[in-house]
Amino acid sequence: MTTRDTMYSEEISPNLKGGDCDRSLSVLQDGITKLPPELDGSGNVEYKTKLDNISETRAKHLATQLQWRLAEGNGHAVYVVGVHDNGDVVGITEKEFRETIATISGMAEQLDNTCVVSVERRLLAGDSNRVVAEVHLTQRNAQSQTELRVAVLGDHGVGKSTVLGCLTYGESDDGRGKARVSLLRHRHELETGRTSSISLGAVGFTAEGQMQNYANNRSAEHIYRRSRHVVTFIDTCGHEKHLKTTARAITGHSPQVFCVVIAANTTGISTTTREYLRMAAALEMPLMVVVSKMDVAEKSTFSVLMHNVLATLDAELPERAKCIVANSAEHLLLAEDMMRLGVVPVFTTSAVRSVGFGELTKLLEKARASFTGDNSAELTDIDSISRDLFEFDVEHLYSIDTVGSVATGWVRRGAFAASNSPNTPLIIGPDASGSFVDVQVTSIHTLRIPSETACAGRSAALAIRPCKALRLQKGMVILNANLLGKAGRVVSNVLTATIAMFGSSISRMQNVAVHIRSASYLARIVHIEDDMSYHACNEQTNLPKHTVVRLILHAGVQVYSYPGMPIVVRDGRCLVFAGRITATQLLVTEANKDCKPEVNPQCMQTPGKLDAQATTPDGVGYIAPGGRSHEASEDGLSAQR
Repeated sequence: MTTRDTMYSEEISPNLKGGDCDRSLSVLQDGITKLPPELDGSGNVEYKTKLDNISETRAKHLATQLQWRLAEGNGHAVYVVGVHDNGDVVGITEKEFRETIATISGMAEQLDNTCVVSVERRLLAGDSNRVVAEVHLTQRNAQSQTELRVAVLGDHGVGKSTVLGCLTYGESDDGRGKARVSLLRHRHELETGRTSSISLGAVGFTAEGQMQNYANNRSAEHIYRRSRHVVTFIDTCGHEKHLKTTARAITGHSPQVFCVVIAANTTGISTTTREYLRMAAALEMPLMVVVSKMDVAEKSTFSVLMHNVLATLDAELPERAKCIVANSAEHLLLAEDMMRLGVVPVFTTSAVRSVGFGELTKLLEKARASFTGDNSAELTDIDSISRDLFEFDVEHLYSIDTVGSVATGWVRRGAFAASNSPNTPLIIGPDASGSFVDVQVTSIHTLRIPSETACAGRSAALAIRPCKALRLQKGMVILNANLLGKAGRVVSNVLTATIAMFGSSISRMQNVAVHIRSASYLARIVHIEDDMSYHACNEQTNLPKHTVVRLILHAGVQVYSYPGMPIVVRDGRCLVFAGRITATQLLVTEANKDCKPEVNPQCMQTPGKLDAQATTPDGVGYIAPGGRSHEASEDGLSAQR
């Protein structure tokens, strides 16, 4: 890719004047009369002799060409004025120069967040009336742009994808699933009408509150460029057959709001819906409820349904108020209360009649996540400098021929600038043995747009270059090496969590699948107890029962974990429980006792000493941070006094 430093360093044809031209030429250098020919198929440099008397059609074509050059230059383009495509430096008159600069500025105005940052010119030697110049343009996201991630949950057949289709494409449904077609990814989804994969949709809002979706934009990139506030929807699966995919969406895509959809042509609340409501309580997640299919609802049954919806919300989230939204003028206050876990708004919609989406979009426009990078009070032992350390959850990994490895995901905390990559120690991992390796970030995109910095509370795509061989996989993290070991952030295979049960009982030594970020692991429950401190604080309320469990990952697998991290646990096609990590420890086995993360030892917590008699029923030793040994009782793992 041609960049600012190498824009004139391409190979020059031997038949050029003198046959020995300098490979670092610039049109701004005195005496230069020939440059390397323009590269039409790549690079961010465009030669233009002059741009005057441009028609409207031609101006649109030039704006498209500028967009392509900006993409080639990772948000930076250079226009060389007064030069033919073959590299001949001819210059233009002062009047032509002014018209050309005005045309280039007009091209930038047609694109979003694009501007001319500098114009450098020089007069040709021997002809004081002719000018050549370099015009530099950049395209960046607005730093004040915010993002909100909404996970759309519900039972199968309630119309989750149809609701999202109406929001993201701005079109009504025909009653047979027309609105959801654009969100489906596989042929069998079209044939059965059943979502089996995670789909993402987005709407945006300008500073003036105008909604941006596919109805008034050609692509998601245009939506992101024109929006000050972006709402990303995570469409999940409703059928129990695809529960694994839904659980991965909840833990791996970092939703900040749950949107539970209920069909209006039913009267009861399904078990699946109750589980999602209880999960919102367990994960302390802001919640909204959307009642869909109002066009097929009957008056006699709809009143029963709404009574059951409110009763179920009272049972599962008794500490939150409930509000049926209809022509509300206080969308800002309602959004703030929802994000503070104070209220659950309930909307009634019809995709066929396009009813109810106005109130929903007004709430989404005002909703902002008060993002600090961490949940609960886990930062009490971190100094102010450590609060800014970078932490990035990897959701997907790609390999691109011209770029290399690309990791997409969510910036959980801190900020990172690609220009500071050589001076900032970043690591990626862990693998199954708990190892990290150094990594360099070569470029950053946020919301598909080139950016200088990846900031907390934003999705991003990082072009990465690991310094050592490492099998990259989902569920890894990229973080500042100085963050490991602080605020409970350790590489661990023993997890203690406060959870809410989903009806089915659990037992010690039960094998379950644990979803952590974008990956799932086989684990064993080794300890169960009621959270007495939780119930003591809430004994006067009717809050759902909370339990403390301790899990050991199988086969010596180690994961990066920290207090406050959400987990979802299932047993086959049944949800077992969900909650947040409250403590992390390191378990030592014969398979992993010699495996140590390849990071600066000063970044690790002080390792504990293994007591030969301190073993679990699995025959493995257990160590807690700080070096205190533990031993297993018949209940699992208990502290040795």
